[in-house]
Amino acid sequence: MNDSPFWPQLVSIAHTWIHFLWVALFPHLLTLGGFILALLITGRFFNEKRNPSNIFAWSLLIIFMPYLGVPLYFLFGGRKSRKLAKSKKNIRAIAEEVSLAESEWKDQADPSIWNPKQGIYHGNDFILLGDGVSTYEALCYEIEQAKNSIHIMTYILSNDEVGAAMVEKLILKAKEGIEVRLLVDALGGLGRVGPLMRKLRKNGAHAVRFMPMLPLQTKTSANLRNHRKMAIFDGKRAIVGGQNIDKRFMGPTADPACFHDFSALISGPVVAHFNMIFVSDWCFASKSKPTQFKSLLQQRIEPEGKHTLKVMSSGPDVPGDPLWEALITLIQECQHELTIVTPYFIPDEVLFRSLIVKAHTGRRVRIILPEKSNHRMVDFARNYYLRQLDRAGVEVLFFHTGMIHAKLFVVDNKVAMMGSANIDMRSLFVNFEVGVFLTSEASIEELQNWLHNIYPQCHPYHASETAQVSDNRRILEDFAHLLGPLL
Repeated sequence: MNDSPFWPQLVSIAHTWIHFLWVALFPHLLTLGGFILALLITGRFFNEKRNPSNIFAWSLLIIFMPYLGVPLYFLFGGRKSRKLAKSKKNIRAIAEEVSLAESEWKDQADPSIWNPKQGIYHGNDFILLGDGVSTYEALCYEIEQAKNSIHIMTYILSNDEVGAAMVEKLILKAKEGIEVRLLVDALGGLGRVGPLMRKLRKNGAHAVRFMPMLPLQTKTSANLRNHRKMAIFDGKRAIVGGQNIDKRFMGPTADPACFHDFSALISGPVVAHFNMIFVSDWCFASKSKPTQFKSLLQQRIEPEGKHTLKVMSSGPDVPGDPLWEALITLIQECQHELTIVTPYFIPDEVLFRSLIVKAHTGRRVRIILPEKSNHRMVDFARNYYLRQLDRAGVEVLFFHTGMIHAKLFVVDNKVAMMGSANIDMRSLFVNFEVGVFLTSEASIEELQNWLHNIYPQCHPYHASETAQVSDNRRILEDFAHLLGPLL
């Protein structure tokens, strides 16, 4: 008897139907899946309380390039992390419980509100380190003089002559029994910091990366980067600013190609706040407990100078957007003159319009930017804002003798802010940042002297000079502006 052809025919028919359904329905399933993802992402936008330009930029990318935009959003689009905020809030609470500065912390009330009467530290010493050589020499000296601990947090540690020299000095101190801890952002150190960190660990120092790039490692967005930069010695002296440990930022000799930036050597009671920030970030990254830093957090730091300072941190672990709120308030309260120095300028709409309104009221508003930064797309994006600011009467100055990387905000010669934050949406709404506010006449005078050395190296920007740019260039600038919140 011949085998029945029934089963082969059934298999063939089933295969045909499956193929038909796959071809006919798969595109619709993709569309449905994309629609569901878009709804989920839209809900997440509003939960994160993003500004409209950020929502628009991500929506543009997701709608027109969904196969690229959706995965990029889940990889890099996060702004706030509830789990991260809760974890770091618990760490900060424990740290504050064992800190002698507890009453000072609680006096701050709502840390997202700029109030010059809250969280002020008097009796500090402030020394401006006005270039890469000064900062490098101060770092080397403080490392060599440290007796108990060296805590360094940086966005970039490069495996170049500067980074290697710093690591060798840290290794020597670790071998002396000094507690050495180095915290490097995983993105900032990507592809360059691994050998240095392994060398540190091998020789008794502690070295940790902050927020690994792969989301599966952290269950949060790879977009959340630690841009804070500080080095604390014996818990009593701190070097804070915007410079990374990289030959582009600092070195033993003057280099015309070095970025123009500054830091400050600070000592006195305010260093207790830097200790708190470092312990919180370190414990989160290393999964250690802040109670092991009890002696550091409980040490009494005596007044050493005449400067009055306030420290404010901002980021995914902080409610609201404290640095942004503080800057908006300072712009609104400006009575005479406002000077801003920043390497990258992509403001949100509120900050942007606040500057225009202030210029319209007759106040002098001045912004200093590099003529060409190290990020060309950011330069394209900023031109949209600069044209309107120039027409509104804002003085825009281009620094033309290199890359200026400093971050400075000076209002009426009464209040100044320095630190790690750029005037862009990434720094003000996404990154972990730290700002130092200064209110004493002596410290602001030092910063003004630094500015007076910068002015001769600048020339004015005028929108009329760029009116004849090509249509292709204008289209590129407008497109870069739309994507500005993502840059």
